[in-house]
Amino acid sequence: MEKGIHNSEVIDEVAYDTDNEELALMMTANQDWRQDDERIEEMKAKVTRYLEFAMGGQLAEAFPDHKESKIRIQLNCHYLPNDKVMTFLEGLNEIVMKGGMRLVVNCTEAQDEAPKKQE
Repeated sequence: MEKGIHNSEVIDEVAYDTDNEELALMMTANQDWRQDDERIEEMKAKVTRYLEFAMGGQLAEAFPDHKESKIRIQLNCHYLPNDKVMTFLEGLNEIVMKGGMRLVVNCTEAQDEAPKKQE
């Protein structure tokens, strides 16, 4: 199945972060954020799936050696989220934190949404 925030049926990637001693449930957003309402709905569905996976015991079952580890949900983006999406993500982090996890947005190689006009 295809990975990405548009496909809520797939857990994109799980990795153990030895530096932070936590399991990272990673999702990828390759699209730009111009259709922010659509991306926000995709994120809601994807994060709901990730929370069900983590809190429903499937994560512990798949990674029994790390069942006591902290958990983070990590969004890896190709494009920087716009202000509306960032506000949504901040609120989402508050919800995720209530479940004992955290949300991390990783845009280290992100590009601006709008290409710069070349002269």
